[in-house]
Amino acid sequence: MHCDALPSYSLVPEEQPDEASIIKAAQKVDADGAIIVRPIRLERKTEYGPGYVPPPWFAHYGPYFGAGWYGWYGAPSVYRYNEYISETTLYDVAKSEIVWSGTIRTTDPDDVPTGIKNYVAAVMRDLNEKDLLAKFSQGFGGL
Repeated sequence: MHCDALPSYSLVPEEQPDEASIIKAAQKVDADGAIIVRPIRLERKTEYGPGYVPPPWFAHYGPYFGAGWYGWYGAPSVYRYNEYISETTLYDVAKSEIVWSGTIRTTDPDDVPTGIKNYVAAVMRDLNEKDLLAKFSQGFGGL
């Protein structure tokens, strides 16, 4: 069987399969390679910004020049978000060896489908830059 890509969930019935079962499924469908993503950890991040401070004002009155500042300091802004660290690994199924592995940090996407597309694009860009998909140029029959 040859195709561009198959999601592992279509071949592996387990909800969270291990790498061995994914590689085994890839071998059964004669896939060239398998790309496996696994979460490593979640980090909760907090960023602080200064409170609101209006700019100073300047004025010119005939021969006199004046400057002043009025305003207030507001409470600092606080932005909390999650950062997800995951590992992506490319396996050569025929050789049963790791070809490439990388770690990616992502944050909560505003739109999940767009976040997934961006993640995949980042992985594929790195694999292409390293010319690691050249051996699969006939089509990447992977999982």
